[in-house]
Amino acid sequence: SIGGFDTHSDNGPVLTNLLSQIDDSISCFASEMKSQGVWSNVTVISASEFGRTLTSNGLGTDHAWGGNHFIAGGSVAGGRIHGQYPDDITDDGILNIGRGRLIPTTPWEGVWKGISEWFGVEIQNMGSVLPNLSNFASNIFDAADLFQSSLFR
Repeated sequence: SIGGFDTHSDNGPVLTNLLSQIDDSISCFASEMKSQGVWSNVTVISASEFGRTLTSNGLGTDHAWGGNHFIAGGSVAGGRIHGQYPDDITDDGILNIGRGRLIPTTPWEGVWKGISEWFGVEIQNMGSVLPNLSNFASNIFDAADLFQSSLFR
């Protein structure tokens, strides 16, 4: 965990530096896991308690709901975008509630369902692991959507 992402007033250089630190750290971690022969047993997922607005507040951005995350690992079926990118990100877009704050189209549980399956959580136990999953009907991903099928646990 590293701090400093609350960049209300300095999105450019600060964010570039922070993302470079994350990239370097994940690259080093992945190299070590590969050298140990366990990379196919590892899944890394980003997490944040908030997204950022699409519009500037002058020097940076403010807190919002929608965001994007990544999944990495030896079993991950990479190079894909999951979820629904908004058709219209202008102020008139149906997901924009003002000042560049977008309503998310993919619930956090939608990604965690597939990861939970990969970890071996059986479907009858999914409600205990993801108690809010039943509140969502779309953009729910199975392990087959996120991972290479030959490498499921």
